[in-house]
Amino acid sequence: MAKDDSNNKNAASDSSKKVAKAARAGQTPAAASGRENRQLGFPAALAGIIIAGVALVAVSWNSRDAEALTPTFDNHWHVAYGIYDCQTGGFLPNLADPGTANAGIHTHGDGVVHIHPFSSSATGDDAQLIRFLEATNTEIRDDAEMTFRDREALVEGVDCDGEEAVLQVARFDPNQTEPSEILTEDLVDFRFQRDQEMVVIALAPVGFEIPPPPQANIDQAAAASPNILRTDGLNDLDSSGGAGFDDDGNLLDQDGNIILNDDGEPININDLLVEQTETGDDAGDDTESDDSDAESDG
Repeated sequence: MAKDDSNNKNAASDSSKKVAKAARAGQTPAAASGRENRQLGFPAALAGIIIAGVALVAVSWNSRDAEALTPTFDNHWHVAYGIYDCQTGGFLPNLADPGTANAGIHTHGDGVVHIHPFSSSATGDDAQLIRFLEATNTEIRDDAEMTFRDREALVEGVDCDGEEAVLQVARFDPNQTEPSEILTEDLVDFRFQRDQEMVVIALAPVGFEIPPPPQANIDQAAAASPNILRTDGLNDLDSSGGAGFDDDGNLLDQDGNIILNDDGEPININDLLVEQTETGDDAGDDTESDDSDAESDG
C-alpha cells in the first residue's frame, strides 16, 4: 500500500513538472517575441533618423542647385570688367564687339559684360568666362597666354618690378575695391555669379594688389537697368536725357538705341511732355494757391 502511494506521488510530481515545463514552453515564443521587438526597435529608429538626414541633405543640395541655375533666360546682368597689364601699369582698352553670334555673354565695347543668355550653354554653371572670350574673339591658352584679334598677347613669365607675372582672374563683389576671389588656374571656367559684380583679367605677379575695373566701366554697368540691352553712350547723353528721338518719338542713346524705362517700355517724347505739363500744372496750382493766400492775408 505504501508502495502504491509512493508511486502515485511520483506520478503526480512528474505530471506537475510536465505541466510547468509545458507552460514555460508556451510562454517562450511570446517572451522571445518581446525581446525580438525590443531588438528591432533600435535599428528601426536609427533607420528613421538616417532617412530624415538623407532627406535634409537632399533638400539642401536641391536648394544649392536651384541657386546654381542663375543666370538663366530671364536674367539680364551687367558686369564691369577690365584687362590689367602690369607691364604698363594700367588697363588695356575695352574689347570691341565683333558683332558675331554668341551665347548671350558678350560686350558692346562699353567695358561691360552683358549677360542675358540666348542659349543653355550660357546659363547656370555654364555662364563661364570662355563664353565671353568666344564672343570677343579672344582666347586664354593653358592659363598662360591671352590672345587678341587687335593687339599683342599677354604672356606669363614677363618681369614686373622684379617678379614673374602670371595670368589671373579676380572677382570683386558689388561696390567693393578688394577681390573676393582670385583664380590662377582654370581661368576659362571662371563663372559669372551675380549682377553688378566686377571682373578683372590681370597679368601680374602672385600677391599683387589687383585693382577693380576702370571707374568708367563701373559707372556704365551701374547705369544699366535689366531692361537696357546696351550701356555704351549712356554716360554721354546730353541735357535732354538722350541723344535724340526716332520717328516714333522714342528716346535714343547716342548709338541710336531705344532707352527703356523700368517697365521695359520705350521712353516716348509724348510721355515726357505729359509729365512736364502735369508738373507745370501742379506748379501753377501752387502759385494760384499762394496768390490766394496772399490776398487773404492782405
